[in-house]
Amino acid sequence: MPERFSLKASQQGKKLIKEAWKRLIVIHGTAIVSASDMNEIVLRKASKILQPDKNWDNVSEDHYAVSSATLRRFREAKERITASTFNTFCQVLDLNWEDVAENEADANKDLSEAPPPINFCGRTQELAELQQWLLQKDCRLVFVHGMGGIGKSALVRHLVDKIADKYNRLIWLSLESAPPFKKILNRLVQFLSKGEEEEGDISQLMQYLHHQKCLIVLDAWEEIMDNNSEDYTKYNGFLETVAKESHKSCLLLLSRRKPDNIAILEGKFVCCKKPLPLTKKDVKEFLSAEGLFGTDIELDKFSERYNNPWILKRIIQSIHNVFNGDISPFINNGEVTTVLDELTTGFLNQQFKKLSQAEINLIYWVGIRRNTALWNQLVQDSKQFITYQQLFETVNNLIVRHSLMSKNTEEISVIYILEPIILKYSNERFIAENYAQINQIFINGIINGYELFITHAFITGYPKDEELNQEQMRRIVKPIEKMLLANFHSQQQLENQLKKVLSLLEDKGLSQGYAYQNISHLISAGKEI
Repeated sequence: MPERFSLKASQQGKKLIKEAWKRLIVIHGTAIVSASDMNEIVLRKASKILQPDKNWDNVSEDHYAVSSATLRRFREAKERITASTFNTFCQVLDLNWEDVAENEADANKDLSEAPPPINFCGRTQELAELQQWLLQKDCRLVFVHGMGGIGKSALVRHLVDKIADKYNRLIWLSLESAPPFKKILNRLVQFLSKGEEEEGDISQLMQYLHHQKCLIVLDAWEEIMDNNSEDYTKYNGFLETVAKESHKSCLLLLSRRKPDNIAILEGKFVCCKKPLPLTKKDVKEFLSAEGLFGTDIELDKFSERYNNPWILKRIIQSIHNVFNGDISPFINNGEVTTVLDELTTGFLNQQFKKLSQAEINLIYWVGIRRNTALWNQLVQDSKQFITYQQLFETVNNLIVRHSLMSKNTEEISVIYILEPIILKYSNERFIAENYAQINQIFINGIINGYELFITHAFITGYPKDEELNQEQMRRIVKPIEKMLLANFHSQQQLENQLKKVLSLLEDKGLSQGYAYQNISHLISAGKEI
């Protein structure tokens, strides 16, 4: 029998369990109709080993000496079970428990919910800074936040692999399914107590963090962010305790959004890191590692356009599929193609679902100006619809909390910009929403007053910029007009409908906003050859 109190299968052990399970299915043959039949056979055999004096032949699955939930934990190898039960399951499957169980060194580390290691490129400065915070500064709480796909998990996984031997206990847990706080708390207590405790409270957990040097990684923190949730209150209470109490350990959080309360906690023992988009040097290193090739000029142009690792991987795969890794044909007449495929669109849809309407509107205002928006221009564009204070807070949220907007500080005045892929996505979304809203007015003759063609100028006039206005006509006005025209037999029919919209605006007294000028631009676009 094993001397350890609790055990979990290693990765190799998990494979052995799977193979043994298949062998047992073959042995029992026709007796196995469904997965539950196999579970019942194993539970019955295990019960006979654990309590041999009892008759287990006519017992329902709920009343065996060991539960189906414990059997599932044994097979999944994500959580520990008691050593005696582990050994019993191994006997049933005709396996030696020592071949199946993780060794002592592995038992101190649980990365079963961590992303797999990858070929890591660049980010040397960010990696060094995080390592310094954890090992030299002894930070109790480190928060890594940024938009999805920016490489948070890859960065932290690489960090964890580098410094794992500096900790007595290391565990990575995912919050992607928004588990109740109690479940996560119990998982941590079970792991840090080496299975001696099945559950506990925060004070008990803090004892483990005080007596051992532990690193706890909680991934996808944004999934449990809900200010009205009692569970989120408990999660936050845990954060505050970890941040304020003295101990040897570190809690490392990853999130797409930065919670407001983290700023309050920041200080000597609490640090936040927002990974930036990959630098041109990092992108070129990444491309080389992935087998892409081209001239220095082509690689430079490509590196300026794509710097989000998740999106970059998608594009790299497409270039391999179409051009066998040659980047030259992808750059058409010196212009890098901005690819927005179905998966990338779905990915960005998820990002936008987390935004308020004010935040989406601001992205549209920045996008309309094609990454040339100055602060005073945003004030002018939005002043009829949001206050100066609201604009300030919304810009801050998009930069800091959501990481969907950034600043170009190389110019004399700060310019607010979107990454090229987000700029393209937001432009297509803006066009589609305007088409849908105007078309709905054609159908039911109702204007609500907050439609996008009322709140956003298709062609900006402050200040007058002929080159930008031509681009806005080409990228915004013309596509909307073309989509609307597809529903009519002639240009004249569309023009008549658009004039009806102008009449509706006049009847309702909706003089505020950009509706008149936008509808007029749509009418004039149809007259241009």
